[in-house]
Amino acid sequence: MAEMMNFAIDIKDVQTFEEKTGLKFVDGMKLLMDNLKYGGELGLDPFWSEENQNLLSKSIRELEEGKGIMFTAEEWEKFVNEQEI
Repeated sequence: MAEMMNFAIDIKDVQTFEEKTGLKFVDGMKLLMDNLKYGGELGLDPFWSEENQNLLSKSIRELEEGKGIMFTAEEWEKFVNEQEI
């Protein structure tokens, strides 16, 4: 059974949410409710943490400077399959 909920949110907060997450506000609320429905804990995905974003930026810079190793998907799959576990 569906229930209706009404609440007021400042439009600036909605805009900030959408800018920072790249999600429409209503989609973010649906994700939140699904997370709660299935017993999940509230919290941000660690992918979006400042620490991880800094690490990703550093890795991208290093690749652009030629300091990294790049694989095609096929090369990566071959590499992974050759590893002994």
